[in-house]
This record gives sequence, structure tokens and C-alpha cells, in this order.
Amino acid sequence: MSYDMLLQRALALHDAGQLDEAEAVYRQILETAPEQPDVLNLLGLVAQAKGAQDEACRLFATALRKKGTDDAAICYNLAYSLRLSGKMHEAVDFLQRVLLLKPDLKEAYNELGLALWDLQQPETARENWSKASALDPSYAAARINLARSYEQENPVRAAEELEKVTAVFPGEAAAWYYLSRLCYLNGDYAKAWDAAIKAKEQAPASDDARVMLALLSLQEKQEANAKIYFMKAVMLNPGNIDAVLGLANLNSREGNFEEAEKGYLQAIELDAENFDAHNNYAEMLYRQNRLAEALEEYRKAVIINPKAAEVSNNLALILKDRGEYEEALGLLFNAFILKPNMEETAVNLAETLTLFYRCEPQKTVELAEKWLEYAPDNVFATRVCAALKGQKSENNQIYAQKLFDHFADRYELVMQNLGYTVPLAMGRIAGSLKGSVVDLGCGTGLVGKVLKNSENTLTGVDISAQMLKKAQEKGVYDCLAQDDIAAYLRRNGNFDWAVAADVFGYVGDLSEMVALCRGKNLLFSTENAEDTETYKMSESGRYRHNPAYVRKLLQENGFEKINAEELLLRSENGIAVSGTIWKAESR
Repeated sequence: MSYDMLLQRALALHDAGQLDEAEAVYRQILETAPEQPDVLNLLGLVAQAKGAQDEACRLFATALRKKGTDDAAICYNLAYSLRLSGKMHEAVDFLQRVLLLKPDLKEAYNELGLALWDLQQPETARENWSKASALDPSYAAARINLARSYEQENPVRAAEELEKVTAVFPGEAAAWYYLSRLCYLNGDYAKAWDAAIKAKEQAPASDDARVMLALLSLQEKQEANAKIYFMKAVMLNPGNIDAVLGLANLNSREGNFEEAEKGYLQAIELDAENFDAHNNYAEMLYRQNRLAEALEEYRKAVIINPKAAEVSNNLALILKDRGEYEEALGLLFNAFILKPNMEETAVNLAETLTLFYRCEPQKTVELAEKWLEYAPDNVFATRVCAALKGQKSENNQIYAQKLFDHFADRYELVMQNLGYTVPLAMGRIAGSLKGSVVDLGCGTGLVGKVLKNSENTLTGVDISAQMLKKAQEKGVYDCLAQDDIAAYLRRNGNFDWAVAADVFGYVGDLSEMVALCRGKNLLFSTENAEDTETYKMSESGRYRHNPAYVRKLLQENGFEKINAEELLLRSENGIAVSGTIWKAESR
């Protein structure tokens, strides 16, 4: 077959999108005519279309050398691939050579603008996009890029400019897509929906438009619709990492871990440096208790983005669980410095310092003191520092509220793992309580579930709104109130029984609490401490009480029938915690 016939066949295959077949014919031509720069250029375009930008650059550069002189088309193709491969300075050089040869080539100005934008030269980039638009007012790409360039510094202006573009070019899908994305980021979801739908209408095969519709569906908690949009986007373009990752996240959330893992691995294959892919995959692995694998993925995420406080916190949790407290503390302090208002980190810091204290008490106290010095207003730093130094600390409502809001979702699982015996023991000791019962510090309702019967009304009181949400799900309370327990008792004295299960460990001085229940009946638990006359704070940040001090308070406040049963309440860091359940009746 002649050269011309082979070339025509290759071009036909290329135009039909049959890139592998076209490449084979182009290479067949080069076997007999290796000096053909035009064929090398065409081979470069195939590599470019297949995403092999380094190979494309090599082919275009070889074509230019074979040509022996500058060729505007080949220079432009080389510049385009150089930009896609991240070689911005080289791309700028070749685009400037293109414009010397063809000063009226609008596409070159547009590409030059993109390269200069990535080189953080926004004003020069805008000048080039403006030149491209001036050369051809119907050239939408340059207008879109110019409008988008204002997204960070002036998102309102960027949206206005994109709306102007859509008015002039209503059939331009890219303009609608970028307008939708910007409106989504600005919180204008109604306008974002409208623009995303128009983008899909103008480009029915657009995977990006479907990703946008998926994100909007998630914002409206329409997870089933979001999943469909992500799936269609992946079908249209398996290389769309946002779609692949979005679908993996949904599968993970639904507990479909096998499919989620496939998605995360696919996303990482597409972009090994994608922070979200590694971080979200690590979170899924952690939920499955695959700690070694989760640790590896979190480490990769930290390397990619060392300033991500959440990742440092999550990585530290795994290290804490493995007993590597010192390294965990380093990561937690790093997370705290990066994001001081992230309360989860403060809670985890306090817990890890408590665990480390058993290994290195002096060093732990020094770390706690440095934390308090750095963050003197942080309630967790204040609490843990006092606890580790054996100092008494005032009852702090904010501390309790923040602690249990954070703890609510995993409270019952954690207590189960600690062998928590209080609810069942209280139910046994209480028998069938009659009348009005107030469950002080009700938490998730574990004790309320045991005490509720047809002969009583049950009110749950807790300072944590998140705990009360969990308690409401039990369906055993006649009434729930968010309040500090002492404040509630001061205002509400019409009850027969006050119950406080595993609550007084956060109170310390019990004199007011017992006095507020004078004339009523009490059922509560305390942790035992024999090495203090009254109460002391343990290194865990919880108070322990001398049973003699508790009994004396009850007697002084007129409780006549006092029953005290000692038992093991739970384990703490592998050590059994002894305590007492008290049943005190006034009459």
C-alpha cells in the first residue's frame, strides 16, 4: 500500500477515535519513511489524546528537529502537552514562539494564559485571555477562563462574569458547568442546580456535569440520586477521579466496604498523590479495624498534606491504640497547633496524656504544663494538667458538655469494651422504683432503660445535646432536658428519686448535690478512694470519693436508710476500677 493510502487510512482511523489502530498505521509508515515530521506530529497527537504527555512531548520535539525549522502547529501541540505535564516554563517558551509565527492565533493566547496562571502570574494571564477574546469575540474558552480567574479573590464577580458568558453562549456547556460549581461553593444551591442541569443538557455525555449534580444531591441528603450520578460519571469517564472517589465514599458510608475499597484503590491509581483518596481510604480501614493498613494510608496522607489537622489526629488515634503514646502525642500537638478549635483533638490529647502518664509520669506532666501554657483557656488542658498533678479542679460545665458531645456516638461501644457494670447493678439494687424519677446525667439512656417501668415517670437530664439525642432513641424517657444537673435540681424539686449513674466522677464536692436531694431518695455510684478524707481527682480526670465522706454527707442531710454495695465498676487502661453504688432513702 502506498504512503498516501496508508496516511489516508491512518487519518480516517484517527478521526474515528480508533487511536490504537491509527497509531499502528502511523508507525508502519515510519518504518519506511522515518524522516516524516508530519507523521511524528500525528503520532504525538495520538499520545496526547491518550494522556501520555511525556511520550507526546518526545514525538513533537522529534518532529520539530526533523522539520528543521519552527512550525506553528507542531510548536503549539508541544506547548499544549508540556502544560498538561506540568512543565509550565517550557510551555510558555513554545507558545511565545507560536505567537511570533502566528500573532493572531487565539488558541495560543488562551493556552499561554493557562500556563501563566499556573505560574502565578494572574494579571499577565488575564491579558492573554483578553487578547484571545478580542481576536475572536465568539471564542468562549478564553471568556470562561477570564471569568474563572476571579473565583478566589472575588467570587461574586466571577459568577457575574460567567453569567454573562452563558447569556452570550447559552450552548456552551463548560460555562454552565463552571457557573454551577462556583454557585455551589458560594452556597447558592438553587442557581447551582439550574446551571448543572443546563450543562448536562448541552453536553449529555459530560461526566463533570454529573459529578456536580451528585454533589448537589448530597447537599440535599439525596444519597441515592448522588450515587446514580457518580456511577454514570464513572461510566462516561473511568478516569474522573472526583466521580470515582465520590462513589467510593458513598459505598464506604453505606458499609459496602468491598466496593468502596475498589474505588479508593482506583482513585489512588489515577492519582497517587490525591490526599482525599488516601485519607478516606484510611478512615474506612480504621472503621474495619484494619489498623496496620489504616496507619499506612494515614502516613501517606500526612506526607501529602502535613497541615491537615484531621489526619494527624486520626493517625495519632491508631498509634495510641498500639501503645505508641509519645509519637501519638507529637501528632496530636501538631493537630492542635494547626487547628486549636478542633475539640476532638483536645479530647484525644487529654486521653493520650493520661495513658502516657503510666509510662512516663514526669515527662507527661511537663507536656501537660506546656499545653496549658500554650492554651490557658482550653478546658481539657486545664483539666488534664490538674488531674496529672493531683490538684483539685472546679466543676466545669463546659468541660463536661464538650467531652460528652464528642463521646456520644461511641459511648456505648466504649463502655461495653470497658466491662461497664453500673446500669445492670443499679437496676438490681433499685428494684422497681415508683413515682417520679430524675435520671441525672442520663447520657445515652443506659440506666433509664433499666429503671423504666409502668409505675414511674422518667425524666432524663444531661448537659450534652448529643447524648440526649441518643437517649431519645431509647424511647424510655417521658421527658428530656438539656441542663447542668445542679442547676436543674435547684429549679425542679418535685421528684421522688434522683439517679446518678457514673456522674459524680465529674462533680467532686458532693455537698450541694446531696443537699439539693434532701427529703427525696437517691441512687448513685461513686468511684472509691481510700487515700483522701473527702475526694481527689485521679490522673484520668475523674473524681474518686472516700466512702466515709459520702456516708457522712448522706447522714448529715437526713437520709435514714443507706445501703452501700461495693463492686467493680469497669476497667480503665486494663486496671479494674472499684466503686460503690449507693441507695439512700429519706423515709
